[in-house]
Amino acid sequence: MRLEIRSASLFLSDLLRLGHSLTDHQLQMFQATLEDLLRIHFNHHWFPESPAKGSGYRCIRINHKMDPMIAKAAKACGVNDSSLLRNVLPNELTLWIDPREVSYRIGENGSICVLYDAQEVLNSSPPSPPTPSSSNRHNNNNLSTSEIGRASCRERV
Repeated sequence: MRLEIRSASLFLSDLLRLGHSLTDHQLQMFQATLEDLLRIHFNHHWFPESPAKGSGYRCIRINHKMDPMIAKAAKACGVNDSSLLRNVLPNELTLWIDPREVSYRIGENGSICVLYDAQEVLNSSPPSPPTPSSSNRHNNNNLSTSEIGRASCRERV
C-alpha cells in the first residue's frame, strides 16, 4: 500500500508544483499529509488478493468539486483557498489507487494512464546507481523512477 499511496501523492504534488502557487515546504507538507490521510482511509479497504474490491472507495475524484482528501491535505499545509487548487488541478480528475496499480484519467473521456504497476516493477531490471547529476533532480524518498511510473502517459508530470 505504501508504494501505491506514494505514487498517487507524488503525482498530485507534481501537478500542484506546476502551478507555481505553493512553496516547496507546502508541497512536502501536502504530500506527507495526503499519504497519512490515505493510509488511514484505506486501512480496512485494501485487499491485495482482490484488487478490484473496494476500488470505488479508494478512488480520488475531482469532478468540478474538490475531493475531500485533497482538501484536507491542502488545509493542513496552509492552503485554505480551494479555488487555488481548482485553478491548478484539472476540473475533472479520477485517480484510482488499487493494490499493485495506480492509474488516472483527466477528463471524462480521457485515456486511462498507469502511474504505478507493481508487476512492471518486479519484471524490470534493478535501477542503475544514481549519478551525481540525476540524484538531485527529484527527491522521491529513495523510490526509483521505475517504481513511480513509466514513459508516455505514465511519466511523472
